[in-house]
Amino acid sequence: MPDALLRDVVCENCSRRTPQRLSTLEPILWLQAASSETGIYINYACPLCNKLSRSRLGAGKCPQDAEAAKLLDELAVYIVFLKCANVDCESPVILLAPVKNGVHDPDLMAHIRKNWSNHGAACAKGHRPAYPYEARAWKPLESEL
Repeated sequence: MPDALLRDVVCENCSRRTPQRLSTLEPILWLQAASSETGIYINYACPLCNKLSRSRLGAGKCPQDAEAAKLLDELAVYIVFLKCANVDCESPVILLAPVKNGVHDPDLMAHIRKNWSNHGAACAKGHRPAYPYEARAWKPLESEL
């Protein structure tokens, strides 16, 4: 198995680091990442604390170690487009959402509504997601190993 370049996503709420393959991060980086002097931030649904936040990307690393590989194997990663709370805003809240492998496509919306709470995720214009959460779309992200 070839080594994949990884970057940690550091949850803004619980500070847990979750490794993600760069190929998995690319869609959200293109669609709705924010850069500042302190780094690159993405909307992220932490699989540990279930909080939605603007979370920082850590430095790239390669090769992946056994612990990172195990964690990557335990999670299914989605890109989720949530409806914005501002009714006049057309920009969705786009986030990276790793979930435990037991959550499947038909169950994802129920998982979102039951488990997630917002702690800083926002659309491109700075608005929070509408609550109760309403997904415009979601797609599983599969990355090359």
